[in-house]
Amino acid sequence: MGNGPQRPARTRAGQRRTVRARRSRRRRLTWRRALLTLFGLGVAGLLLGGAVLALVYSRTDIPQPNEFATSESSILYYADGETELARFTGGYDRESVPLAEVPEHVRQAMLAAEDRSFYENQGVSVTGTARALWRNLTSDSTQGGSTITQQYVKNYFLSHEQTLTRKFNEVLIAVKIDRELSKDQILENYLNTIYFGRGAYGIQTASRAYFGKDVSDLSVAEGAFLAGVTNGPALFDPAYQDGNQERAEQRFAYVIGGMVEEGWLPAAEAEATGFPEIQDPEPTTATTGTEGYIATRVRAELVNELGIAEEDLDRGGLRIVTTIDERHQEAAETAVRENLPEEPEDLRAGLVAIRPGDGAVTAMYGGADYSEQQLNTVTDAQLQAGSLFKVFTLIAAVQDGISTESVFPGPSPMEFTIEGQDEPYEVNNFRDAQFGPIDLRTATAHSVNTVYVQLNQQIGPERTREVAEQLGLPEDTPGLDDELSNVLGPAAPTVLEMSAAYSVLAAEGVRAEPYLVTTVSSENGVYDYEREPLTEDVLDGAVAADVTEAMTHVITEGSGVSAGELGRPAAGKSGTSENNKSAWFNGFVPQLTATVGMYQGDGTVAMQDIGEFDQVTGGTYPARIWGDFMRAAMEGEPVEAFPERVGIGDEVEETLEPTTEDTVTETEEPTTEETSTTTTEDETTTTTEDPTTTEPTEEPTETGPPEPTETSPPEPTETTPPEPTGTEPTGPPGGDPGPTGPGETDDPTDPAEPGTTGTNGTGTRGTGGASRTG
Repeated sequence: MGNGPQRPARTRAGQRRTVRARRSRRRRLTWRRALLTLFGLGVAGLLLGGAVLALVYSRTDIPQPNEFATSESSILYYADGETELARFTGGYDRESVPLAEVPEHVRQAMLAAEDRSFYENQGVSVTGTARALWRNLTSDSTQGGSTITQQYVKNYFLSHEQTLTRKFNEVLIAVKIDRELSKDQILENYLNTIYFGRGAYGIQTASRAYFGKDVSDLSVAEGAFLAGVTNGPALFDPAYQDGNQERAEQRFAYVIGGMVEEGWLPAAEAEATGFPEIQDPEPTTATTGTEGYIATRVRAELVNELGIAEEDLDRGGLRIVTTIDERHQEAAETAVRENLPEEPEDLRAGLVAIRPGDGAVTAMYGGADYSEQQLNTVTDAQLQAGSLFKVFTLIAAVQDGISTESVFPGPSPMEFTIEGQDEPYEVNNFRDAQFGPIDLRTATAHSVNTVYVQLNQQIGPERTREVAEQLGLPEDTPGLDDELSNVLGPAAPTVLEMSAAYSVLAAEGVRAEPYLVTTVSSENGVYDYEREPLTEDVLDGAVAADVTEAMTHVITEGSGVSAGELGRPAAGKSGTSENNKSAWFNGFVPQLTATVGMYQGDGTVAMQDIGEFDQVTGGTYPARIWGDFMRAAMEGEPVEAFPERVGIGDEVEETLEPTTEDTVTETEEPTTEETSTTTTEDETTTTTEDPTTTEPTEEPTETGPPEPTETSPPEPTETTPPEPTGTEPTGPPGGDPGPTGPGETDDPTDPAEPGTTGTNGTGTRGTGGASRTG
């Protein structure tokens, strides 16, 4: 009654079910909220990350190319301007070429090897980059797949450090580069920066390193090999290590197969394409072989004389044309190689050739291999010149009006009294060869020491020094002085300096500064240099003509006959220092001067009992080298004649030949009792006292001297002589070598015919009893 309907009583089990249902609903709501929150955060994160990435991308500038990317080898060319001689790499050998010079099949081979979707992708490989990122996160490896664009960015703009930061920057810049540069431009830059091994950066340099040809000449097989080797030169260069040949062939097959798959190469052609022949690696020419001496000298000329910065030489991509004639250089190397004895091993030779009146150095042999010995025997070694200095004395004499037909006696030994010296100065001819009265042309041909010391005393030894400097020898040349013995060549110039000096005669009196660089250019136009020869008239042409004519007798009948017949007019002079420590031959034709210098070890070793000669003189190996070089260098060149002899000093009043009753106030008549000797040799073993203590510093006064008496030539006693070093040994008349080797004087058993009596070319009787033939 009045009571409403009654709820059924809840069981305990029902209550529990209700509680569980409520809890389940609450949990579902919590997870939904969490998922929604995470989703919102994720979207926000993506948006924020995208915004940040967009901001970073927008603020990412394409950096300036790194220093390495812009570096390019500077190339030295022979005089033809086309044939490569050497290159300066600065450690990185590179030469860039436009894409148009790279054959299409070479480009396709590179794409088949590295990035087959290059022309379709956006500069990055998403899968490759993701794979690389995963590896970087899960291991110590930082390697990964990169597109050609990414590799280009790494090589051209970034460093090669293996970090995530660098990889991130690489991706951003690659995307930006892909939008701003054409695909062809990216491919061109890539091909010019990628490393191929063998020190070669860029496809052009690699073509020359592996196949010895320009990239434009590469075959399909050669291009495929180069495309494959970039993946790991240490693994795929067959010359690098054992096992590489097999790996290289497998890589080659992969590249060729890729070209077929992409439709770039017919299957039949691929089947017929075999693995190419690869040349052996070659060391850089700027630091090895004979080219190394040239390259080093060229570098010094560019830096010191032209003011080009070292870094521009190494990385500026300069194109340098030298004066070196390839045919002349080959002739120089061949002449030395075929004539220089193999034993002893420390024999050294230097050869240089110069164009008279211009100064262009057309050949330079400074040594066999620069990597083994850096001292250049042409420009660095200072060798006592020996009898080469007699030419300077002869020039001075002709300048002073003395005829080359003037006659002097040539006995051996002869003694000269030096003012202030207790002992006379004794001079010997090579092997004590005896000469009667001979003119200066004969004395030059056979390098007669006693005649030339008389002549030097007559003109004053300071004149010999003056002429040497006039023709270009530096004033500070070691041993260059005013002593009487300077005619015998104790001074020690370089081979290059002596060659330049003799070139003045070949150029009829014009001195020219030697040089090696003709032009320097660069693609950016910073360098555009062309050499102008530096010349100066220093010698009267008539003087040069008379002296040159006298020097022709050296080759036709004197100490230079072993040079052989050239088939054209030639003039020269041999020279040998005291005790054969250096030996020379210096000569020229009208178009070319060549000089050979030879020594052993450090230049203090006597070159005796070497090969077929008991004494190495200028008339032996140096003359042979000179002759062989000149024949090869001048082959095919027009035959030119020297100017005719003028005959300076010929027309003078004749006087009687001096007699033994005449006296010289400063030159005592030598006697056999005098013992302090200076036996200078023309290529002789001379023993003389130090020139600074035994030779006059003034020209002896002349009082109508007699012809110095001849001592019965005993073996000269050996003392420490003035360094009348540099006289050369001579051979028998006509240059026929005696059993012990050629020298520079006539055989004592066959002296020259006496000349007619006459003046010494000055109208008075000179010291030593000079006279002139009519």
